[in-house]
Amino acid sequence: MALILVGLNHRTAPIDVRERLSIADAQLPVMLTELKAIGGIDGASLLSTCNRVEAIVSASNEDVIDSIVKWLSERSGAHRTSLEKHLYVLRYEDVIKHLFRVASGLDSMVVGEPQIGGQVRAAFLIAQRCGSLDSLLERLFEGTMRVAKRVRTDTGIGEHAVSVPYAAVELARKIFGDLRGLQALLLGAGEIGELTAEHLNGFGLRQIFVANRSHESAQQLASRFNGQAIYFEGIDPYLATCDIVIASTAAPHYLIEPPQIERALAARRMRTLFLIDLSVPRNINPDVAKIDGAYLYNIDDLQQVADSNRELRREKAEKAETIVAREVENFRHRLVAQDAVPTILELQQRLESIRTAELEKTLRKLGPITAEQRESIEMLTTQMVNKILHYPILRLKDSEPHERESLRETIRKIFGLR
Repeated sequence: MALILVGLNHRTAPIDVRERLSIADAQLPVMLTELKAIGGIDGASLLSTCNRVEAIVSASNEDVIDSIVKWLSERSGAHRTSLEKHLYVLRYEDVIKHLFRVASGLDSMVVGEPQIGGQVRAAFLIAQRCGSLDSLLERLFEGTMRVAKRVRTDTGIGEHAVSVPYAAVELARKIFGDLRGLQALLLGAGEIGELTAEHLNGFGLRQIFVANRSHESAQQLASRFNGQAIYFEGIDPYLATCDIVIASTAAPHYLIEPPQIERALAARRMRTLFLIDLSVPRNINPDVAKIDGAYLYNIDDLQQVADSNRELRREKAEKAETIVAREVENFRHRLVAQDAVPTILELQQRLESIRTAELEKTLRKLGPITAEQRESIEMLTTQMVNKILHYPILRLKDSEPHERESLRETIRKIFGLR
């Protein structure tokens, strides 16, 4: 049985190529059916994210690779030659290692990012519901999720933000704890500010208000979060009701001054106000940070947090790679041992039947013997069979995946197994 992965990712293909191959969740059942229908494929799964598209299959042999590449080419509408230069093909143990690393966040654009583990799990569950997995892929994905969980638990690799938006979210969570039910005010439609609001919204914010010089632009951005656009000149009441303020405009001067924050905090009865100034020049007067109850961070503060955490994640990634390498070897041994069990049992039964038949013939020729003598002969013949079995069983268990099938066939032929 061959284990094969064919795919591309953010390192091998530009976004326009990844977009053409990208598969929406609603399309996955149909795509899985098509993939598994390719001759020679026994189990099929698909992983599609913004950074990768990968087909993982178990098959009778490696001949299916050509068919998978052809299928990917046809569904993307790309000429096969132009697509192939972006693809990578992994086999056997390399597939196991790759999936373990992907689910653990070690192959991501941002090392340790937490979303990929959930995306791999979702892909596994969809394939499971569609009935496209065989026992080999079931074991592979179960092992993958177990390893990903162990990496995150043992190393804490995903605990520290390594981008400015994530750093802002991390700081907000430290200040407020639970972000659910909070409200945010977004000033301007800067890309980093928008991303920060998006990440914050992912933690269950109740409402996001957007103010921009162009009210139309504010309405367009607010619609992304099911939020509400407000007029730039009327932000003061929202400073009092919102818990988080994100400023990212191109204004060359301060838009928020200390007196505004003092009034807002008084109206909030001194409930904490978290302010993120991502603008250059700054939009929030730095003196706001001196006010009790106001927590102000600028883009340099957040960048320092991100840079520090990036180095910390690199250290944790090294530990994670060691865990993955060890788990790959353990999984490979378990896989080989499980695959070898039917042949081992048949071989043991075959030699045991030969032993018992020949023993009975010999005992009939010997005539009457004592119980002790019979026990000695039984032990002798059993030990001989065990010694004969020892090396073939050892070779079956220790063989590499690519040679295991041919070794099984050889043993079956030599010993006359079914």
